[in-house]
Amino acid sequence: MIEKRTRFFLAVEGESERAFARWLQELANKSLHVHLDYYLLDGGGYETMLSAAVRHHKKGVATKGVYRGRFLIVDSDRAQLGDWSMAQLRDEAAKHQITVCFQKPKFEAVLFRMTPGKENAVVTAAAAKNLLEAVWPAYEKPVDARSLGRRFTLEDLLRMAILDQDFRNLLQKIGLMQD
Repeated sequence: MIEKRTRFFLAVEGESERAFARWLQELANKSLHVHLDYYLLDGGGYETMLSAAVRHHKKGVATKGVYRGRFLIVDSDRAQLGDWSMAQLRDEAAKHQITVCFQKPKFEAVLFRMTPGKENAVVTAAAAKNLLEAVWPAYEKPVDARSLGRRFTLEDLLRMAILDQDFRNLLQKIGLMQD
């Protein structure tokens, strides 16, 4: 009998985050027996994205069974757009046993901080894309998993996550990073 993989639920803000989840799955496939079910939310405000994540989660549980962990991956700069604060999103998500992983302040800043020597950088949302393109001129949004795999390694991801509590928590739960 084939042993079932440990399953995790990831609701992701956009196409680039979906590619990131695919890349995480590729990294996990090298040493772990896990499966990441990732669901595209297509952006929106925090309230809208959490509602969609809850719907996807319920459907996933009904069709595929229980998940070991549940995550919502979104940009922290969305808090400035006016619906919920980051704290409110964390509180509301916790009511559904969903852990929020904020990309601070946005996806491109996370990628920039994965660049060797840039993990300590403090990046604004306005500067993130330009900084990333300065170190990765071929970057195009939305990025795909193959491009992420050619550009970054697990070591790059872990180096950034050591300094980012949300990503450290995500990677530890999945098993890609030790406590």
